Amino acid sequence: MQNGNIKLKDLFNGDRIFNIPKYQRTYAWKDENLEYFLEDLLNQRGEKSYFLGTLLFHQKNNRGEYEVIDVVDGQQRLTTIMIFMKSIIQILQNRNSTKVTNKTFSRYIYDGENYKLELENEDNSFLQNAILNDNEASIQETPSQKRLMEAKIYFEKELSSLNIEVLERLIEILINSDVILYIVDKISDATQIFELLNDRGRKLTSLEGVKSFLMYRIGCLNLKDDGEQAINSIQDNFSAIYRLIEKNSINENDLLRYHTIAFENSKTDDYNNSAKFIKTKINDLFNNQTDIKIKEEIIEYVDKLKKSFNLYEQIKNNKQNCIKMDDLMMIGRVNPFYPLMMNIYDKDKEGLNDFISDLVKFTFRATLIGLRNDNEKFYTKIRKNEDFSELFQLIINQNWWNIKKRVSEVLEYRNFYEWVNKNMVRYILFSYENNLRTIKGYPTLTLENYFSTNKREKLSIEHITAQKTKSLNFDDDFRENYLHSIGNLVIDTVSSNSRKGKKGVNDKMSEFTQAPLMSQNEINKAKTSWTNIDEVKEYIDLRNTKIIEFVKNNLL
Repeated sequence: MQNGNIKLKDLFNGDRIFNIPKYQRTYAWKDENLEYFLEDLLNQRGEKSYFLGTLLFHQKNNRGEYEVIDVVDGQQRLTTIMIFMKSIIQILQNRNSTKVTNKTFSRYIYDGENYKLELENEDNSFLQNAILNDNEASIQETPSQKRLMEAKIYFEKELSSLNIEVLERLIEILINSDVILYIVDKISDATQIFELLNDRGRKLTSLEGVKSFLMYRIGCLNLKDDGEQAINSIQDNFSAIYRLIEKNSINENDLLRYHTIAFENSKTDDYNNSAKFIKTKINDLFNNQTDIKIKEEIIEYVDKLKKSFNLYEQIKNNKQNCIKMDDLMMIGRVNPFYPLMMNIYDKDKEGLNDFISDLVKFTFRATLIGLRNDNEKFYTKIRKNEDFSELFQLIINQNWWNIKKRVSEVLEYRNFYEWVNKNMVRYILFSYENNLRTIKGYPTLTLENYFSTNKREKLSIEHITAQKTKSLNFDDDFRENYLHSIGNLVIDTVSSNSRKGKKGVNDKMSEFTQAPLMSQNEINKAKTSWTNIDEVKEYIDLRNTKIIEFVKNNLL
């Protein structure tokens, strides 16, 4: 192959295999990308060749008679083309088209010995067997495998609806489309071309931009053989990073920011644009450092970045089994504190549990009273290499911002349900339920229960006395001081809640008897006449006091 303009059909010959390296992203195209790809082909008019774009290859090695080509840029398009070609060739063969033969299939998909596309990741077998060879579909174990299957299904459905003349025209347009080809025999050369192409073309994600920039900058150094070794090190680390992203649905832009805060001695402007921060830092080194020193700085940064992704994954999945981590997740203000947790976990794994316990106390109070986050105080402590964990203890123990009084006032709100963040209402009632379960010796509800989206299990907040009932007349005092107080609220499942609907209070009590939740069973045992407004008020007052005391003794 030569650099320059080439037809797609000339790109595929009998002895060439395209390999997607391990440091590349897994398949990421979704319906809107596939729709655009197909519509672009359908809308092609006239005799002018369709322009497919630019492909960047690294001519790697030979495998027997086959030439193995690494795809440095264009892997998403090339994978999509293979899935499209497989679908359209099969449909045309089934319709006895003379435009395709078994030779067409062996040229573009599989020649009986090798697939024309390989992936250096765990999706390779799935792509080749379930997507390109119509074997029984394997279980889709990764999000990228799901997207591969969705692409296959999309093209099979859309192409099947077209007549044979349109299909034959589509395949002719595609195989005769123009591609601008860049081929290098050194990966360091490929990184420079990649950086230049993408600086002027499609927008990369921040992480892709960082990877591209660092590989490009390594390629600019006069390192001789060490340059290839350094690039391989970057590729290996980014390969591991992309696998973590794929398996854990990590927001890579968030993680870049967390890393910059936690480990890069950065200021606000730096971590709000992490990609710019590291590019500026490395570019500045070119003015006053040796090539060896610059290489070491780049390698060190990528090593630390991979470590940050690993730290985040371990913390997010609570692999260290911190007792209070689930509570932090349920309260829901966890994202601003990931850099702090990553920093302390890196330095002192044993100290993370105590830190998260303090963090839960702080976030519960702050969220309950609607305290605005001032994360910069904590991030500044990291930058100065000071003990930021002590700051949470000071806030809690020295009553900063009069936080204790403000929490007590919120708990006493008579219209608690209307004024307090609904997730905090649910968290308090959920915690109260688990406290009852612990006392009774029953297994406690879990984080999975809290966030369940199953229609039968999803948790909601139920008023013990419905806002409108058939058996109890509310007076003005009840509406103002009892209806939305925390004593009149109970955790419930959506299915149970909807089944109760707007039934009278006594009817609801029979439903609570069957409920699997201890807090509802506790209500059923109350010796209260549920048609007597004064007795209902008295019970709500007692329950209000009980739950507030529980919060003060267990959550503050």
